[in-house]
Amino acid sequence: MGLRSPMMWLKRVMPLSRQARIAAAVLPPGVRFRFALAMSRLQGAVMGWLGGNQALTEAMMRDHWVRELSFRGGFAIPWRLHGRDVLDHYNALGPILYCTLHAPLCEMPLRVLIEVGGYPVPIPVADPGRIVDQDKWLVPGMERRIPSLSATDSPLMRTRTLLRRGQSVVCLADRSFAGDFYANPMRLAGRLAVPVIFSWAELGPDGVVDVTFQAVPHPLCETEEAITQNLSFLEEIRNRLLRSLGVTPETEKVVEMPTAKPAAVLHEFEDAHDASALGEVQRGVPTE
Repeated sequence: MGLRSPMMWLKRVMPLSRQARIAAAVLPPGVRFRFALAMSRLQGAVMGWLGGNQALTEAMMRDHWVRELSFRGGFAIPWRLHGRDVLDHYNALGPILYCTLHAPLCEMPLRVLIEVGGYPVPIPVADPGRIVDQDKWLVPGMERRIPSLSATDSPLMRTRTLLRRGQSVVCLADRSFAGDFYANPMRLAGRLAVPVIFSWAELGPDGVVDVTFQAVPHPLCETEEAITQNLSFLEEIRNRLLRSLGVTPETEKVVEMPTAKPAAVLHEFEDAHDASALGEVQRGVPTE
């Protein structure tokens, strides 16, 4: 068994939430992110020594540390913004549908939008487990909480309502970590002529988070072919991120384009009642 049994025992008696509470009580806010980096590197190294995936463990534990520490107050997270010209261009046109990935640091772009200022803050479509205070979303490293939509409560229909009102929204483009991609959010964006922007984040070798906003090949998602190309482009980005984490992408299963009951097969937009939000856009027949 090696160290696994003692580690499991330690996890039970000293869960991460308790460790974060102790750390927040003794560490000033200015060093908490560096502490999260150090602890996650240590945990990754231990997992690698035990024969596990060191890079993936480090990345996942870093996200866990950041979230747990965020519950106990704000702290600085250094970042670099890539793609400000993209933000300037598309925010001047109206609401945006931001698409991101199930990947480490995927919540950082929202923090950057808030800290940069001057851009409307999008409402995130979030898993119920990530929602706090009933309908709020915790910004990483900040005390601020912003409105959110539950991914299990007619999110496609509610996203349509928000976009029509001029409110930007951010959602996940893949079903799970390294899982399938689905097209419904982009179909909805195409139906409403709302541009789509991809966003993701990576930790640089200097401990600074590189946050990127990237225009998609076909921002207005005019056709099914355009949506497929957009998702293929995002898949290339995700494959690179996965390889950096020591995960081999499943290249045989890339973009899934459902042709029936679109809302029922999309994990982030599962409510079957949401099908009406798309209308007949899949067949190119407008409903209004």
